[in-house]
Amino acid sequence: MWRSLSGTPIRNLSEAVTGLLSGTEEVVHIGTDSQHSGYNTNYVTVVAIIAPGKGGRIFYQHCRIPRVPSLAHKLFHEAQLSLNTAVVLNETIAHDIIVHVDANQDLRHRSSKYVRALSGMVAGHGFQVRVKPDSWCATHVADYLVKGKHHRAA
Repeated sequence: MWRSLSGTPIRNLSEAVTGLLSGTEEVVHIGTDSQHSGYNTNYVTVVAIIAPGKGGRIFYQHCRIPRVPSLAHKLFHEAQLSLNTAVVLNETIAHDIIVHVDANQDLRHRSSKYVRALSGMVAGHGFQVRVKPDSWCATHVADYLVKGKHHRAA
C-alpha cells in the first residue's frame, strides 16, 4: 500500500500523482533503497513529485522479502521496483519520469560495476536515469524511510 509521509494510505497512486500535476514544470522522480534486517531485506520505493521553486510531495511503499544473497541481486531488485512503478505511472501521466538508481559511478564503491547495467535497464524502458551522486530520491529519501528514521504523526 502506498502512503503519504503523514501515513495517509493512498488508494490509487496514479490518481494521487495526477492530482498533483497542475502544469508542465513538475517532475516525477522515483527511487528505491533497501536495508537488510535479520533474515529479510526491506525495500522502500519513493515517488517524489517536485515543482521547482514550490516544493514537492512524496509517496512511498514498503515491501519485505527474504534476505537477498548478493549486492547485485539487491541493486537489480531495487531498480525493478522503481521501474514497475514508473511503468504504471507512465501509462496515466504525461510528465517526465526520472528513475533514480542507488549505485555509485565512483570505482571505489562495490556498486560501481553495476552502474552501466542498471542505467541501461532503466534507459531501455524509456526513462531518464540518475545515479549517485545525483540519485537523491533513492540515496536520501528512500534511504531515510527504509532505515526507519521517519516517524509519522500520531
